[in-house]
Amino acid sequence: MFARGGKFIPKALSVAGLAGVGTLAVQHYNESRRQQILRNEVPQVSIVQKPNVTLPTREELLSKLQKTDQFDLLVIGGGASGTGCALDAATRGLNVACVEANDFASGTSSKSTKMAHGGVRYLEKAFFELSKAQLDLVIEALNERGHMLESAPHLCKVLPIMIPVYSYWQVPYFYAGCKMYDWFAGKQNLRSSYLLSKSSAAELAPMLDESKLKAGLVYHDGSFNDSRMNSTLALTAIEHGATVLNYMKVKQLIKDPATEKILGAVVENRETGEEISVKSKVVVNATGPYSDLILQMDRNKDGFPDPAPPQPDHVSIANEVAVNKPEMVVPSAGVHIILPSYYCPKTVGLLDVKTADGRVMFFLPWQGKVLAGTTDIPMKTVPQNPTASESDIQDILRELQHYIKFPVRREDVLSAWAGIRPLVMDPRKRKEKNGGGTEDLVRNHLIFTSDNGLITLAGGKWTTYREMAEQTIDTVVKQGGFHVKPCITKKLKLVGGENWDPNLSALLAQRYGLSEAMAIHLSNNYGTRAPLICELFEQDERNQLPVALGGKENVTVLHHVNFDSFRYPFTIGELLYSIHNEYARKATDFLMRRTRYAYLDAANSLSAVEGTVKVMGDELNWDAAKRQQEIEECTEFIKTFGV
Repeated sequence: MFARGGKFIPKALSVAGLAGVGTLAVQHYNESRRQQILRNEVPQVSIVQKPNVTLPTREELLSKLQKTDQFDLLVIGGGASGTGCALDAATRGLNVACVEANDFASGTSSKSTKMAHGGVRYLEKAFFELSKAQLDLVIEALNERGHMLESAPHLCKVLPIMIPVYSYWQVPYFYAGCKMYDWFAGKQNLRSSYLLSKSSAAELAPMLDESKLKAGLVYHDGSFNDSRMNSTLALTAIEHGATVLNYMKVKQLIKDPATEKILGAVVENRETGEEISVKSKVVVNATGPYSDLILQMDRNKDGFPDPAPPQPDHVSIANEVAVNKPEMVVPSAGVHIILPSYYCPKTVGLLDVKTADGRVMFFLPWQGKVLAGTTDIPMKTVPQNPTASESDIQDILRELQHYIKFPVRREDVLSAWAGIRPLVMDPRKRKEKNGGGTEDLVRNHLIFTSDNGLITLAGGKWTTYREMAEQTIDTVVKQGGFHVKPCITKKLKLVGGENWDPNLSALLAQRYGLSEAMAIHLSNNYGTRAPLICELFEQDERNQLPVALGGKENVTVLHHVNFDSFRYPFTIGELLYSIHNEYARKATDFLMRRTRYAYLDAANSLSAVEGTVKVMGDELNWDAAKRQQEIEECTEFIKTFGV
């Protein structure tokens, strides 16, 4: 799995050690050795260009946050909506600050179904309920799906999805639905849907029970890496002049003493405890499920949130409550699990159109594994760290067993997590109707401006983040009286997508002698920024090692090597890149969001915690106490992912 492995592995491991690594590493060694010989004999012309990029350091961004007398816009929240707003505003010429209390995509934005889609179930509802609002939502999302694939071609890919059909009467029904889905996408349609015979469907998905199959319908949507998309939005906004910072928590809204109009916020640097007063002409609340916390600050004269209810000392990380009585957000938990790749075709997803509770459920190939979900469990509070319950995991496994002809085992669950799906209710309607009902829920997004001038963006879904941001910044421009350039995000390439070529993985393999698996991993996650990581591989052979071996001084001693770590392509070089180029500040940032290691295999990722902390500690000058704290916190958090 490692870059230039033929050059490094013989120095690091004995022949016996190579045998222990397994077939994959040996195959990589042989392949890389052949590539080395070819490079020595045949002159190579490099096509891959190392990008000339210099991003401001975190210290420089902090300095700008402190020294700027007044920003045009302060965005609270660094998820998809918040970073999308920061990017849109910055490219229009506004001076923007965006602060996130934790890490980019640390909440809902990293826990989606990883699909850029219009929503086939919404289309069905639109026709059965004769709902123009539902239809508009589908058309909007289908249009934005195309923009996602265009703006980040390295992170977003077209994914065929098959609907297994088990009754003959469903064939024309599903076929018509898929064709309508294509038609409403218009010029943004990805590829035409098509019908498969029973035998063809069984050949495509041999894990399905052929005796029950009648046919298969295949349509197309997009699949993407959500947390990497989120950090990419943050980086792109920074490149366009925005001041975007993670681990900066809003403690208080600054208000005009006379009018209570919002003038900015007091922000705490969570790494140092230092507080900074950030003045801004307009403030946007883009905190997703936690929108009510900022709305409490807006409502209270002193700008502080409501006092948090007391919690017992024994409350675990999985049970901490962030919002006790949400008023705008109507939260529900969506649970996903990760399974080995043999539960689904490697290039085609599966859609269960009717689960026991009436929802649809997806089984999708993702990052070399299978992602299954999602559930929909109503909640009365918004937890700080939602987790998947065992009953939720079992529900998904039972649903999958209806289709799979071999045993579906609990021990095959590599990771499980829960995300908060924030349906929202317009606070004005809730107030007018003394509470309101579920019929008043907004199924897409809501942009709400309070009496004090706070603009709140809530609801919606990942696929429509760009349009949500555009509409929000339109509101900001109107409220602030700004004269700006037009919105350009429909055509804007995100970081890593500039000059992207579908042959990038091949070019990386040729230029840097990477294995096919490593080349694909880097090109699909970093796009045209991948050469920056490859350069780190060439600068120091140790950067090619798995991150689990970070800090190991003598890897020639076989008992020091965790051979399980060779199963995944996450290296010390990639970690160094994330620290210095993507603002990773904690071990969880790297293991869960810059890479998806813990999402793909929670138990295996635990073996990489100490190595990750060792490398980060050396780079960020952590003392021994800080390193131990990071190891304990990261380990505890990963263990909530179904381990």
